[in-house]
Amino acid sequence: MHVSRETGETAGAAYREVALVQHEASRQAHQELYSFENSRYVTAGTNILDSILALAAEGVDKMHITADWMHLLMIALWTPSTPSRFEVMGLLRKSGAGEAELAPFRNSDINDLFPWLYYGSKVDILRKICNAAKTKAESHIGRKHLHIICHLVADDKVKIVASSL
Repeated sequence: MHVSRETGETAGAAYREVALVQHEASRQAHQELYSFENSRYVTAGTNILDSILALAAEGVDKMHITADWMHLLMIALWTPSTPSRFEVMGLLRKSGAGEAELAPFRNSDINDLFPWLYYGSKVDILRKICNAAKTKAESHIGRKHLHIICHLVADDKVKIVASSL
């Protein structure tokens, strides 16, 4: 977790609202929209689920989680490693994708699904996946009055392409 140079406190202990980011590109994308000061950003460790739980334990009231496609799926399905194709297809069905739409991807890599959703203007499905990640994270934290917002960042662009807002 990121420790503030000024106070020696972690971002979660020093602020009520922080952003957990996966990497520098996700921090930049979030900062473009929200203009948080740098000390409010916490870079996730190798296990994003552990990072979410650790930051929540610090007592923040509002947590923005900004991640790429694969890490957002890991949160939505609450798995510390790459989710199975079966799990991802189930999540996509629950989020509004039809069987006929998913048929060409039955044997595809999970990463092949994001361009189809993003460039195919299926932002409503991406938003529902962001909401699924938010709901799953909040249920695993189990702390009332902690508000989580999930943002999806495209790998090839430094911008948020979908959000749970």
